[in-house]
Amino acid sequence: MEEIVHPLRLVSARRVITMTAADTAGAADGSGPQALVCLGERIVAVGGREELAARFPGAAHVDYGDGVIVPGLNDAHMHPSMVAEDALHLDLSPDMVASPEALAAALHAQAARTPQGAWIRASRYDHTKTTGGRVIDRRDLDEICPDHPVLVIHIACHWAVANSAALAAGGLTDDSADPPGGGLGRDPAGHLNGILYEQALFDYAVASMAHGGAPVVPESGPDDRRRALGQVLTSFNAAGITSAGDLLAGPTDIEMYQAAQRHGPLPVRLNLMVAYPHLDALRRLGLRSGFGDARLRFNGIKAFVDGAIGGGTALLAEPYEGRPHDHGQQVIGNRELGDLVRAVHAADTRIAVHANGDQAIRLLLDAYEQAHDTYPRPHLRHRIEHCTVVTDDIVRRIKRLDAVVVPFGSYVGFHGDKLPGWYGEQRLERMFAHRWLLDAGITVAGASDYPCAPFEPLLGIQSCVTRTTADGEVLGGGQRITAREALWLYTVGAAEASDEAAVKGRLAPGYLADFTVLGDDPLTVAPHTIAAVPVLATWVGGEQVWSSDTSHPGGPR
Repeated sequence: MEEIVHPLRLVSARRVITMTAADTAGAADGSGPQALVCLGERIVAVGGREELAARFPGAAHVDYGDGVIVPGLNDAHMHPSMVAEDALHLDLSPDMVASPEALAAALHAQAARTPQGAWIRASRYDHTKTTGGRVIDRRDLDEICPDHPVLVIHIACHWAVANSAALAAGGLTDDSADPPGGGLGRDPAGHLNGILYEQALFDYAVASMAHGGAPVVPESGPDDRRRALGQVLTSFNAAGITSAGDLLAGPTDIEMYQAAQRHGPLPVRLNLMVAYPHLDALRRLGLRSGFGDARLRFNGIKAFVDGAIGGGTALLAEPYEGRPHDHGQQVIGNRELGDLVRAVHAADTRIAVHANGDQAIRLLLDAYEQAHDTYPRPHLRHRIEHCTVVTDDIVRRIKRLDAVVVPFGSYVGFHGDKLPGWYGEQRLERMFAHRWLLDAGITVAGASDYPCAPFEPLLGIQSCVTRTTADGEVLGGGQRITAREALWLYTVGAAEASDEAAVKGRLAPGYLADFTVLGDDPLTVAPHTIAAVPVLATWVGGEQVWSSDTSHPGGPR
């Protein structure tokens, strides 16, 4: 049998931020670590450059000069499998289409290259940035694309717009009832206007959640999805991401990830939260959180209580600004939620539940408290995804439960322009409440929810530190945190969210050799420039998987 040789590598830079006490000890006099040594997938030493060079004279030396090494950036909540499918279709994000005319032109062009009668699927449409706050409807799409069924998915991924052909393909008519957990938009006369909310959208475009297991809009072929996934993961590496959570995986997504892994190690470590309709199948197999390996791992079950903050459908205790009778949308009944949480909890598996509004969070906390009372599992820390609008009492209840909270990182920076009009300045003081949550001693993870917001972690870190919108307005300034605390979210906090803090999130002996090399120090640059700090290289498992130096895209330089 051929012997496997693991190379010994010494990687150095101006500074190594370890997220351990070593950072503080050397901060005052600049004597902190400047290097680390990797053997295979693990770190074996961290310290001074000359010290480690003397201890490991045979190590291959990779020096990044004035760069700064941080633990690999970890996005605890995003949707890589969804993005892989979206990458094969039309992108209507504000960067691509900034006006109604540009949107129509993009759809026209897509129709011209699509066979008549075939589906046109588009994603990341933002009505506030592209169509001036007006939501397009079925008649708009009928006029633009009369010869194709069309589905345009909103950037929040909780509603979409379908044209008449698409509605017919799904068997929807004016007489159709709202599906459980979803809704069908209607005009004042009661006719379908083409808007599909929550489960109605999932039935069309989200295989992991679709009733019957197959969405109305067919998924792309497995080989195409796998190749698109490779491009998506490379883009994550370019942003310094070494680990991520896929928070809505289903059977075809798991097949895609396994196929990708057969073609070589995944360049991003992935934790999968499987959509709750598949709970019974997982229980029959006896799978629990943690099954898998260091690259691809089952982490638990994903479910929903309410709608989207960025779509204006979160479930609020007080109504939306200017909408006195609108409290948002609850997508699961109280009894069904309690039964689901108890079932997952009894199976000794973690559950991550999407709950944005304060009323949604209260309902979820009720279910978590009842599950823990019925089946005490002190080791089992469930998650609250987004946990956007909080109160003092909500924070206290979360702390008592020792739950993990995964708020949006970049929403103030990216979606801030629309938030005051929906939620008001006063409520914004208790939204994305990183300061309150950290001060309470709650475990908080960094997350983008991509494709609902940009995936770049440095943008999320900047947004948490500055609480400043793209237009320069400060929203909820009392929730600002320090740069080190924000980096903690995307390293240690995200590792705790997947129960991997013993091997991820810090740079220390025994930890995975996952790290990101930056062109400057995110802890000392001006806060409003953190997002502009360049990523020089990304390492996963002791191997360089991405480099800004195109002449050396991988491996030691």
